[in-house]
Amino acid sequence: MRKINSLLTADKQLNLLNSNALSRALINHLWQMSAPKILAQSSHATSLNNGQLMVMADSPIVANKIKLTQVDLLSSLLTQLQNLKKNEPSLGECKVTSISVKVQVKSTPSPVIKAPRIISTKAAASLKTLALNLGESPLAQKLNSLANKR
Repeated sequence: MRKINSLLTADKQLNLLNSNALSRALINHLWQMSAPKILAQSSHATSLNNGQLMVMADSPIVANKIKLTQVDLLSSLLTQLQNLKKNEPSLGECKVTSISVKVQVKSTPSPVIKAPRIISTKAAASLKTLALNLGESPLAQKLNSLANKR
């Protein structure tokens, strides 16, 4: 582990990258600790600039839920932050005054394959009887075609 740390601290660019990654991890940790579990599972914090916490949501539903609960969430977040600052000195400079939410679309989901619907023979017989009682009508034709799908 020391070799990796010495490599990361030797180069200025790697050091900057390392500190950036650590700060993002710390901000996300803050979000995960203060947000409700359901929302925290479907979102993550990416940055904290000028007191504005940027949160990426996995879906528009989660984003809207965060936006709707933003006032309560912000007060809870500030309370959590004050409690975390006591235990973790690295959070000393974190000051959250607002939350900005964006939707981060994940890869396209696989299409849902619908199973074909099958009706029982008793239901098919009932549909055919109903179609006979209706006579020659478009509804009777549809009922017959539905009854034949077995």
